Amino acid sequence: MWPDSDPSEHEGRLILWVGDKDLSKTGAVKWTLTHAERHDIFQQIPFGVDPRGRAQSVPMIQHNVLLGSLPGQGKTSAVRVLACGAALDPSVELWLHENKGTGDLDALETCSHRFVSGIDDDSIAYAANSLKLLRKEVMRRAAAIKKLPRDLCPDKRVTRTIADKRSLKLWPLLGVFDECQNVFAHPKHGKQAGEDAEFIIKVGRALGVILILATQRPDKDSLPTGISGNVSIRFCLKVAGQVENDMILGTSAYKNGIRATIFRPEIDAGNGYLSGATATPSVVRVAYLNSHATEKIAERARKLRRAAGTLSGHALGEEAEGETGPGYDLLADILSVIHDDEERIWNERIAIRLAELRPTVYAGWKGEVVTAALKPHGIKARDVAGMTESGDRTTRRGIVREHIITAMTERDENRDVA
Repeated sequence: MWPDSDPSEHEGRLILWVGDKDLSKTGAVKWTLTHAERHDIFQQIPFGVDPRGRAQSVPMIQHNVLLGSLPGQGKTSAVRVLACGAALDPSVELWLHENKGTGDLDALETCSHRFVSGIDDDSIAYAANSLKLLRKEVMRRAAAIKKLPRDLCPDKRVTRTIADKRSLKLWPLLGVFDECQNVFAHPKHGKQAGEDAEFIIKVGRALGVILILATQRPDKDSLPTGISGNVSIRFCLKVAGQVENDMILGTSAYKNGIRATIFRPEIDAGNGYLSGATATPSVVRVAYLNSHATEKIAERARKLRRAAGTLSGHALGEEAEGETGPGYDLLADILSVIHDDEERIWNERIAIRLAELRPTVYAGWKGEVVTAALKPHGIKARDVAGMTESGDRTTRRGIVREHIITAMTERDENRDVA
């Protein structure tokens, strides 16, 4: 029997629904986007079903998400569903951090701008640095959106229209931190990481920056109260007691009867209370994605980004800002495949040469993908005259070699200043 409040009536009125089958015995819930070609993150992401079998979804834009449970109760599966939903929108920049080190999110590495999987100090430092970079990004976006004309941005928040204007660099950015307690409780990086995350949650909501935080240890040391008190969407699977319950679901949730302690260990894995996504908290059985399904979704997500020219950072093997070590640089790669005597070159030829240079990175690129990939760098395609392989002279879309050099110089100068 599942009692629900009736928001249209007095708070003392309940709707009682009695089922003839245990929710945990309904089997794995099929995710409705498993075979979808793409998704729009400005629409809610399908998440699971309630005890009556009704579909439940989660809004992402202008929200942050906190998930918690004891180990082995389906928390990471819930994270994977939300991350895959975001991945199917090629405009979303993914920053994924799996600080358990078991590889639960490895399939999505191929379409992530930043990615780490590990529990060692270097992996924790990488995740903490991501939060530092995200805080800087939130500040940049706040200044950028303030300058936008009122008719384009009347509410001073990122919309689908604004996100699609790539030159504004205000596309959705999703940061996932699975097992975030290992970051926030770290003796060296934890305090600053917690402060950065709290700032991002409070300020970045309207700026297209979304955090998904998941933990198996919801206490004040592992999950700062400034974070747990400001997220808008919460999902709590089986937890041990009232304190853990209220850290995830909010103060007084246990007192008000929203108790994730009722779920049975292992038997009810995948069942949890979802709060903030609907008018009232409700029990949801989260959809399940196995490794094979996740890999297929990741393949589609990478192809979508490749076609849109939005594949970036780690997915391209580039050295991310604030990191050290070898990496690949799109501008440097393009410059390396342009011959010294080529002042202008067709983008389709650049695509062919890039694929030869790094097949695992640029395979399948076309001229239009090169055009799209260069737009964020301020490089626009133009008509370029040239000779075809058959000796015919014609005009096609291309770029000027000097513009690549200028963009690289300006970028490096900006990094030095930063």
